[in-house]
Amino acid sequence: MDHSLSLISIGIVAFASTNVDDLVMLIALFIDRSYRPSHIVIGQFAGMLGLIALSLAGSLLALIVPTAYIGFVGCVPIAIGLCRFWRGRGTTEPDRPVRGTSSVATATLVTLANGGDNLSLYIPLFSIHRGGETLGLVAIFLVLTGLWCVTGFALARPRFLGWEIGKWGEAVLPYVMIAIGIYIFVKTDVLTVFEG
Repeated sequence: MDHSLSLISIGIVAFASTNVDDLVMLIALFIDRSYRPSHIVIGQFAGMLGLIALSLAGSLLALIVPTAYIGFVGCVPIAIGLCRFWRGRGTTEPDRPVRGTSSVATATLVTLANGGDNLSLYIPLFSIHRGGETLGLVAIFLVLTGLWCVTGFALARPRFLGWEIGKWGEAVLPYVMIAIGIYIFVKTDVLTVFEG
């Protein structure tokens, strides 16, 4: 029993410590009315499953894509931010929904790009646990991914606990997405690819 509680605690701490920035990203995506919430959730789960698969491969085969190369996907949130910035200037047209495949792919790619710290922690974590324990950790990560989606969706509502988030959310969204992209570049040391 104590061992199970210990594993759950480890899983919660590992997930929370590597996904705080993902929660910010989810809030930003949910605020953008051109993305359907269901597509964002699907993309988040797909990205997390991709990170788990890469971590399992890294722990079993010691074969991992350098995080610097993953960092190039940081271009995705920057591009989204720039497009939203341009679209918000001088236009009163309502947001048109992004095609399902595009919005799912966007959420998936941003989650993967933002997963450098996930890989650096999950690989050694998976490598020191046996099969059943690893499956337990995977289950914990997936449950918490769902919780993250619910929390991000709640915080992105026009009014949450009396805060009128929607009024300023649209205005700051482009800057948040650009900042996330730059953060990904810095966190993954993407410039090291060009060295040497």
